[in-house]
Amino acid sequence: MQVELVKLTSKGQLTLPKEYRDKLRLDKGSHLSVSVKGDTLLLKKVYELTPLSENDPIWDMVGIFDDRRRAATVSMEHDNCLADGELG
Repeated sequence: MQVELVKLTSKGQLTLPKEYRDKLRLDKGSHLSVSVKGDTLLLKKVYELTPLSENDPIWDMVGIFDDRRRAATVSMEHDNCLADGELG
């Protein structure tokens, strides 16, 4: 694991190295969650979620499955399609 040293400003701000910003596709206005675990500061990219439209095909599937495990699989496949940009 590569480690970079950053320095806090008097206002408690820091600059994330460009290599890391590029790797996570962080731009101006990107959001990060911040948490502490022991003496470790954890930063995690927060993804903006877009609510499903009323016309999204997933709504046609609500309630049609008796097998809840299959419903969970369809939901996960739908989420993957959204993440890949196949649904809009």
